[in-house]
Amino acid sequence: MKKFTIVIVLLALAPMLTAHDNKFFASLGAAALIPGDARFKDLYGGVQVSPELRVGYNLYRSFYFWLGGSFVAAAGTIPVLDDTIKATQMFLSLGAGWETRRSRRLQADLGAALLMAGSREKAMGATASKWAPGFDVRAGLRYFLKKRVFLGVTVGYAGAWTTVRTEAGEKDLILGGMRLGGLLGWRF
Repeated sequence: MKKFTIVIVLLALAPMLTAHDNKFFASLGAAALIPGDARFKDLYGGVQVSPELRVGYNLYRSFYFWLGGSFVAAAGTIPVLDDTIKATQMFLSLGAGWETRRSRRLQADLGAALLMAGSREKAMGATASKWAPGFDVRAGLRYFLKKRVFLGVTVGYAGAWTTVRTEAGEKDLILGGMRLGGLLGWRF
């Protein structure tokens, strides 16, 4: 259902692609995610790879809005039981940003977004999932290889805070964390 929703939103943006004014952009990249949740770090490792897709539209001068999606999939072992566990965190962002005027090849940008983050964990034959709202803030630098094609680096934080019920009681859960990424993008 969630993938279907993303496809519908992207298809809804498709009719606007006929503008050809360099108002649209899309980027595909990957980020190193440093989880904000200590339990997640202990079970799955300190750094995870997170693929990311972003599309956006320049509204007025240097201001734009964007829609993004990314996820993290990890596997680990419960220390005492030596049982395999798997977790997935999904992130959907809808936000706005500002970009500097482009110099010959460089352009900086800042963005902030509302985030809907989800977590799904499979352990000891049971599956638990949870969705929570949060925020996504980031800053980046783009290097234009050609007039419409760019490479970029970003640094930011995407996080959502919630609680989950366990047999031991309620526990706080942080979805997401610090992100350091690279991307390939184009304007159209």
